[in-house]
Amino acid sequence: MKQKTRKGLFGFIFLLPVIVMISIFFIYPLIKVVLMSFQEWEIMGGSSFVGLSNYKKALVDDEFWKTLWNTIIYAIIVTPMIFVPAVLLANALKKTSRSTKIFRTIFFIPYAISFVAASYIWQWIYNDSYGILNYILISLNLIGQPINWLGQTWLSRVMVSIMVAWKTLGFTMIIVIAGLQGISPQIYEAASIDGAEKSQVFRYITLPLLRPTLVLALILSLAGSFKAFDHFYIMTKGGPLKTTETIVMYINKIGFEFYDIGFGSAVSVIFLGILLLISYLQLKAGGFQNE
Repeated sequence: MKQKTRKGLFGFIFLLPVIVMISIFFIYPLIKVVLMSFQEWEIMGGSSFVGLSNYKKALVDDEFWKTLWNTIIYAIIVTPMIFVPAVLLANALKKTSRSTKIFRTIFFIPYAISFVAASYIWQWIYNDSYGILNYILISLNLIGQPINWLGQTWLSRVMVSIMVAWKTLGFTMIIVIAGLQGISPQIYEAASIDGAEKSQVFRYITLPLLRPTLVLALILSLAGSFKAFDHFYIMTKGGPLKTTETIVMYINKIGFEFYDIGFGSAVSVIFLGILLLISYLQLKAGGFQNE
């Protein structure tokens, strides 16, 4: 009994730094935001309790719903751009060899670049006056005049999504590769002996066994899409006509431009609830509700 107690104590000591960090940088701020969402804050003064007023204000605010819709549209566009190529590339590069290691590194390198740096790089590529994309297309006689890639509603969403897919594809690919390498080779050998074709193996063996990994990758991808801020703030500033203003940009504007801390906190809590609901639905769709 003493030995178990000693092991438990050692385990707690090793976990203590993590517990402290999580408490300081996650649990305390979360509790603080929830409490602030029920208050009205003065810029140079104190706060007063207002109950659910901030939440009611958010639910009838047209800009809140517009930015939420913008975020949903962006997530719908960018998620397949990341997810489908990542699964295909992971399946092609799952075997460990010198060439596959090189290609994995090539696809993963963009993930090491910050979103800020990547946004400025692609903003230059898309620039309608001196951008390299327009230069190449005009040189190949594919277009007659420069295209304002970031100045049109749907086109700007797609072009920003391409940049995000380029940057995050490698990360999702590595997650899927890890899942693929966890599948026993004996299963593939048995399928080969039974005469299964590659497409059948992928559909009936790989995808079902890869389900937990795919659900994890999808949750991370969607959560990252809903938290989009840096790239839209730099590349489009929320334009044109606020069609690329995401909900995180809206929260930032409320809190740090309008200094409406209570309202911004309420919107943040609602947004957190939406993310939790989406994650739950994904887990349920993936068959984890009873596991």
